[in-house]
Amino acid sequence: MADFIYDNIFLVSAFIFLFVLIINLEIKTTFSRVKKLTIDEMTSLINGSKVLLIDIRTSDEYNNGHIANAKNFTLDKLSTIKASKQDYIITYAKTDSEAIKAAKLINDTGFENVCYLDGGINSWIENNMPLSGEVNG
Repeated sequence: MADFIYDNIFLVSAFIFLFVLIINLEIKTTFSRVKKLTIDEMTSLINGSKVLLIDIRTSDEYNNGHIANAKNFTLDKLSTIKASKQDYIITYAKTDSEAIKAAKLINDTGFENVCYLDGGINSWIENNMPLSGEVNG
């Protein structure tokens, strides 16, 4: 075993590095203040609770098609959100990183039930979910 490790030190080091990164990501996801939602989880939440959907894309992208009842916000306007602290707030964008950043900013203002749509608007479209707005194409 020691010979294998010595002969393949680069591979073993890369494995250990990747293993640590994966564990770190899982810990962050598990203990995150914002929750990742699948499309099925999000539609169930929308159908069973009071939900505020926040679209973080540009106004042009929003106007070309958005999830029904979503409100368009830029990151610098998130502090103006008006909702009950008990309501669910779900963010989505073109990328998960933008949606997560928005969700964390909202959470920092005192909202507790903050989530983001995993895969963003592209995931919504790929799953043939409906859009509102003037969809071109």
